[in-house]
Amino acid sequence: MQKPIKRIPYLEYLSWIGVVTAILYLKIVHHELWKDEWQAWFVAKDMSIGEILSFLYYEGHPALWYLYLKIFTVFNLSVNAATIILSAHVITVASGLYVFFVKFRLPIFVKILFSLSYFLFFEYGLINRGYFLVILLAFVATYFLAKKNYNKQHLGVVLFLLCQTEVYGVFMAIAFGLYMLLQEQKPHFDFTNKSFWGLLTGLIVFIISVFPRSEGHVAKTIAKEMDLTDRILTAIQGNLSNTYLIGSTDDTFTYGWTWIGLILSMLCLSGIYFIFKNRRDLLATFLLFFIMMLSFSILFFLGGIRQWGMGLVFYICLLEIRGIEIKSEKILTAILLLIGSFNIVHSFKAVREDIKIPFSNSKSAGLYIKEKVPIKVPIVAINKFEATPVIGYAERKFYELPEGKEFSYFRWVDKTYLPVENELRLFGRFKQVGGIIVISPKPLDHDRFPSLLLWQSFDNPNYKKENYYLYTLPIKTAPTKQ
Repeated sequence: MQKPIKRIPYLEYLSWIGVVTAILYLKIVHHELWKDEWQAWFVAKDMSIGEILSFLYYEGHPALWYLYLKIFTVFNLSVNAATIILSAHVITVASGLYVFFVKFRLPIFVKILFSLSYFLFFEYGLINRGYFLVILLAFVATYFLAKKNYNKQHLGVVLFLLCQTEVYGVFMAIAFGLYMLLQEQKPHFDFTNKSFWGLLTGLIVFIISVFPRSEGHVAKTIAKEMDLTDRILTAIQGNLSNTYLIGSTDDTFTYGWTWIGLILSMLCLSGIYFIFKNRRDLLATFLLFFIMMLSFSILFFLGGIRQWGMGLVFYICLLEIRGIEIKSEKILTAILLLIGSFNIVHSFKAVREDIKIPFSNSKSAGLYIKEKVPIKVPIVAINKFEATPVIGYAERKFYELPEGKEFSYFRWVDKTYLPVENELRLFGRFKQVGGIIVISPKPLDHDRFPSLLLWQSFDNPNYKKENYYLYTLPIKTAPTKQ
């Protein structure tokens, strides 16, 4: 008797290939990298591993994304950096979505719904940052936990790595730890469980890597500039209605909380309770994660859309563990359709905007410099933070004052230094050139810099509002002795 042929999930594979192809096409054809995408690359490329590990607390992120990018720096001499960054990121996107489409048991329409959501498709899929590394590892951990029997050592490794992605990955790992604890059948804690030891080790390494070791840590936040009530209400709306029903109200980060937003947030919370009310273990797991997200938003870093979206990712993980019966769970299906509809509409608007206008003007400015400015002519950046993405596309480092040193990456805690015109002249004479280029993210004050001549402006409308202005400054060098 022949064995039954194992069913191959063709629709899942085709959907996976289709979504990844769409993301890759938009990345290549329509997406310009902005400063957050370039910053991690330059930290990985221009630092040793030891320097990276000692630099992380300035970034506020653990090491995994930087060490992952470090692997790709070996291609830097043969391939342009933008292509390398894109390639490194799309590997995490394709891998994460593979687990989601092929390994998850969720119904195919739910997979398509969430894969096209604003967060998975645009915010994490299209923009080249480390968040999809969080998603990949969270999905792998979910794949293990959704099985009755899984390799605890393998899960321990995944939880360790998840703690090295983002603080939100740490929250997920801790919440998964609670779920594992609730699944324990033994009356006492099992100290031989390697999953828990992987989680504990990951937490310790995370704290060591990002804990502030000097003044000026990146934890200086917008949230602390608000009073406590506003922080709480803004955090609630951001982590609920701005996440699950994104687009239903204005962005809380920009416009603050509203009563409508808070009412919708309570509806979101009610919907989540309804979905998990019969699974107290999953409800407790979600509530722990949500409390950690909310507390972090209130006490340390308010965050924005890209941070709050991690809540939707964890929600998807718990849905997979719970399982969904479409035919018998009509209210649940309606809730998922509602969440998915808001997310897909917002995703469509974001993609349309990215196609319509540049994501950043850094690419046009950088390529212009690469073509027009000889390598011997120094370029002085007025603002290091904003200049980093232009450096990436120009494929050359710029100079900062007052040190007069070349740079590629920046430190978030550094203050912007605004030189006077005489300092620029002295720098040009020191470099023994007949003129220098000055790049600024804003038009410079003519009274402060009367001799600077505006050469080129890159201020067309763009998604991230990254504009650039190039100035020339002729330098009279001292005559050489005969």
